[in-house]
Amino acid sequence: MINSLKCIIFDFDNTLVKSNIDFPKMKVEMARLTTKFGLEFGSEEEIPHKYTAGNIIDKAESFDKRNGTILVPELWEIVEEFERKGMENITIDQDVLTTLDSIMKLEIESALLTNNACNPTMEVLTKFNMTNYFSLIVAREDVTKMKPDKEGIELILSKMGLQPDEVLFVGDSWIDAKAANEAKVSFILIRNDLLDAQKYGITIWKHIRSMVELIQILSEN
Repeated sequence: MINSLKCIIFDFDNTLVKSNIDFPKMKVEMARLTTKFGLEFGSEEEIPHKYTAGNIIDKAESFDKRNGTILVPELWEIVEEFERKGMENITIDQDVLTTLDSIMKLEIESALLTNNACNPTMEVLTKFNMTNYFSLIVAREDVTKMKPDKEGIELILSKMGLQPDEVLFVGDSWIDAKAANEAKVSFILIRNDLLDAQKYGITIWKHIRSMVELIQILSEN
């Protein structure tokens, strides 16, 4: 597989950068809003594990169409507020930049796929001088369905003229793995030792604990 590798797709939050977005709390806040209108998602303890923000918004969109409500714009306001706060003190490990530089020297392209909005993503990439590493950046405005849907990965494959077996996807969560699996792209999990692959019905090709290990995998082949 590595011998045919042409591109590595990276997730953004907690893969390339360390953001402070409280995703569990964000999803609970979103569900609390929908509950006021009669759209239930179950217990607050289960919501962070059962749903993504995209799942909640998709269901709210259908609910709005049926009931004439306007949940979706308010849900996006919650998401954007959590993203804004979470990116205020964002950090990056030096080995991320070293790894991206090494990948470029190996003449392997890099792409970025994030469920975050484009503008704050680009601000962070610019802040850390990372924009030149990526041949393509796909944010949530670029797709109709966010991860765990495979649309974003398939968009990257299409725009870059790639086949699934020419690509790796590196991410830190089950939604990244699910998107990769659905798009038939090999998935590398970074950190997140507690991720239960069986629980989420996902396949993990390799598990690494730092970006340095990614270069080791590439160098072994």
